[in-house]
Amino acid sequence: MIKSRISESGIIEDRELAAYFNLMAKRYMRIPCQRVFKRVLTKGIKGGRAIDVGTGPGVFPIYISKNLPDIRFRGIDLSPVMIELAKKNALDEGVKDKIEFEVGSAYSLPCEDHSVDLVLCVNTLHHLDRPVDFFNEVARALKEDGGFVIVDFHRDTSSLVVRMFDLFWKAFFGRHPKARGGFLESVRSSYTLKECQTFLEESRLRHWKLYTRTIEMWIESKNANPPRSLLPAGRQALIKRDEFLPYQKET
Repeated sequence: MIKSRISESGIIEDRELAAYFNLMAKRYMRIPCQRVFKRVLTKGIKGGRAIDVGTGPGVFPIYISKNLPDIRFRGIDLSPVMIELAKKNALDEGVKDKIEFEVGSAYSLPCEDHSVDLVLCVNTLHHLDRPVDFFNEVARALKEDGGFVIVDFHRDTSSLVVRMFDLFWKAFFGRHPKARGGFLESVRSSYTLKECQTFLEESRLRHWKLYTRTIEMWIESKNANPPRSLLPAGRQALIKRDEFLPYQKET
C-alpha cells in the first residue's frame, strides 16, 4: 500500500548544512549532471535563455553552461544561503557572467511570457505543494518550441529499491546528522506517477512525456531528437539509446 505524502520543507537556512550539501553536490553530482545534459541535448537546445528551478548550489546550470557556451541561465531557489553558494560556485568555475542566481519561487518564474528556451527542475518537484501551478508557470515561460526537463523521485517506487538507495545515500551523503534522513524524507514527500500524470493533465503544459528510471520520475518535452550534426562538437557521444523505461505516458 502506498503511504500518504508527507510534505517536506524546501528551504535550507542552516549554513553548516547548506555547506555540506554544496560539498557533496560538487563531489558526487557529475554523473547526474551528465544525464540531465544528455536529455537537454536531445531537445536540440544549444543556446538561448534557460531557468533552473530549485537550483540549490547551482551544479546543474553550471555544468550545462560550461558545455553550451551560448546558453544563459537564471537559477532560482527559496534559500538565500544556497544562492550565495551557487554564486561562489559559478565564480570558481568561470561562468559567473553566464548565470544569474537569485532568490525566487517556482510559482512565479522571473521571465516574460513565452521567452525561455529551456526550463530545468531537478529534485525540486517534491517540495512543491501546488504542482499544477508550477506546470502552468512552465507553460507560461516557455517559447512555443522551448523544452523542459523535470526530474524527481516518485513515492510509488518499490520499497526494496527505496531501502537500497537509502543505504547508498547514507554511505555517501548521510554523514552529516541533519542530512542522514534526507533521502527518505524526499521520497515520502514526492508524488506518485498517477498523481503527477493527473497534475500534468490538469495543467496548461502540453506535449510532455512522463516515464520512470528506477527511483526517478522524468517529465520532458517531446521535441524530436536533433540530427547529430546539430549537436555541439564533441558532445555526440553523450547521445545514446534510452534505457528501458518501465512506465511511460505521453500527451
